[in-house]
Order: sequence, then structure tokens, then C-alpha cells
Amino acid sequence: MSAREDILSGKFQKSPAGQLAHTKAGGTGAVADLFASFVGYANATWNYAAQAGGQTAQGLLDGDGKKSAACGTVREALKTLLRDDLHLTDVKNEDINEYFLTKPGLECFDSQVKGNVGNHGKMTFDLACHFSTHYFVSTGGKHYDPCLMAVYTSQDGPIAHRTKVIKDTEGALRKAGTGRSLLILNLLRGRAVPGFGSVWEILLPSECKAVLPRNQFESLKNDQDVKNARLF
Repeated sequence: MSAREDILSGKFQKSPAGQLAHTKAGGTGAVADLFASFVGYANATWNYAAQAGGQTAQGLLDGDGKKSAACGTVREALKTLLRDDLHLTDVKNEDINEYFLTKPGLECFDSQVKGNVGNHGKMTFDLACHFSTHYFVSTGGKHYDPCLMAVYTSQDGPIAHRTKVIKDTEGALRKAGTGRSLLILNLLRGRAVPGFGSVWEILLPSECKAVLPRNQFESLKNDQDVKNARLF
């Protein structure tokens, strides 16, 4: 059977991932049923990759077995089913086109993907996902995110903190939050974790000078938000 046939049959709706998705979608109705079946199938069959070039939504639905797909492709596949099989006319894309850290508790449909943010010196990167873009779909006033197996009431649903680049660091340092809660994110070049080609570590103020190249540390100290937070 194709992925589309398996999803529409409801075969994976009662799986743990499917049941979780069903609850988050409201627990009743055709959209909740389809979302649960879709997420259950994705969890059992597909792998997540932030940059899964070449895969199309139609290819996912027409194929079967293991596939790698990015959140945009997975979203398009769900949108196709909502439009073509449930005949919904209000389905539209919801996109976040800026860097952000995900809220705690959100899990990818791919159980191998834990995130790409960790504390300095640790070998685990499961504190959050740091996305540059993210895609989901809305219908009936709800925002369905099959990648993170979640349903939101607004487009900002998955966002814990937006992050901004520290000037003159070539994108290697980013900041999130404000005041004494300001986070410093350092890009670990050459590192990769399941699902992501970029990996970030959170640096405490006391760690920055020892870890960062001198020019980046000076740029960090001169950032206005960092100055306002009096981190150094």
C-alpha cells in the first residue's frame, strides 16, 4: 500500500504517536482523525531531515517505506490530504521565516531527532530545536504541525524565543531573550545531529571568554542587548 492509502485507512491512528496527535487535535472529528493517522504513519515510517532535498509531498504520499522529509514537505503532504480527501477549502500554509527556539515538550515525529541545542561541554543536544524556518498548516482556526506532532492556537505556537544574530560574528553567535535571562548561542561548526546540519551550544557568560575567538568575544561584549543585561 502507498503511504496515502495507509494514512487514510487509519492504520496508525491508535499508535502512541497517533493517539497523542489525536488528543492535541481535539480528540473528535475528521481532521483530528486524519492528523492522528498522518502523524502515526510519519512516526512509524519517515525520518526527519531539516534539509531533505529532492523529496516532494506527492512522492511521500505515493511511496511507501522509509523516506527522509523536511517539515515543509511533510506539511505539504498533510495539506494535500486535507484538501483532496477531506475537501476542506480553508486550508492554508503557516510559515515561520525567522530563527527561533522551540518550546519545551515539543517532540519530532522522528524519535531519533531530539533537537540541536545543548549546554556547553555536553554531548547531548536535546534542550530545543533551533529552526531558521518552520512550516505547518491551518484549518478551522487551528494550526497543525505534523513535524512536531502538535496543534497550536496561533502561528507563534512553537516559539519559545526568537533568536537574533550577534553583529560581526559571521552568524556564529546568536542571542535570545532579554535582560539577565539573555541566552548566548554558539554555532558548533562541523557538527551534526540527527535531523540537523547545524548544532548550537548555550554559553554561560563565564564560559564565553574561554570558548570564543577574541574577535567574536569583543563583538559579543559590544552588543547592546548584552550590555543592557550586564553579562560581563
